[in-house]
Amino acid sequence: MIKSECSIEILLPINEVMELFKNQSYFKHWQKGLVSSRDLSGNPGEENSTREMKIRVAGTTITMKEQITSVDLPHLWEATYRTSGVLNKQSNRFRESETSINNQLVATTLWNATSIFKFTGMMRVVAKAQPKLFKQQTLQHMEDFKTFAENKGNFIRNDS
Repeated sequence: MIKSECSIEILLPINEVMELFKNQSYFKHWQKGLVSSRDLSGNPGEENSTREMKIRVAGTTITMKEQITSVDLPHLWEATYRTSGVLNKQSNRFRESETSINNQLVATTLWNATSIFKFTGMMRVVAKAQPKLFKQQTLQHMEDFKTFAENKGNFIRNDS
């Protein structure tokens, strides 16, 4: 088992962050490697809903199942991800804050993600050999979302 925590500050108010975070049409802009996703059950984005995602990782495409386990936005969003040999329980907590930029207070969002990875089979070997890989992947998704959120106009304008 690997447990990791990552935090990031997004220079937008929490209500704007939530509009982007929960909009599935924007996932392609910040979830690198996402090839496709399809809803399987429930109301998309709501508690107990499931979807299947195909993700390109290290030259191969994996299929992953997401089940949303808890939603209390704008403060909490939790899901479980399953793929061959890996179970990831992801807890995302959001809190509004503010920071000073050029002597002006700006509303920001603090995002804290806790991931608990459990492994079976060959993935146990991979996890023991490269445990930091899993934390780095979580942080990379967070940084990609931050970039998308803070520069959304560039992404959405060029959307095809």
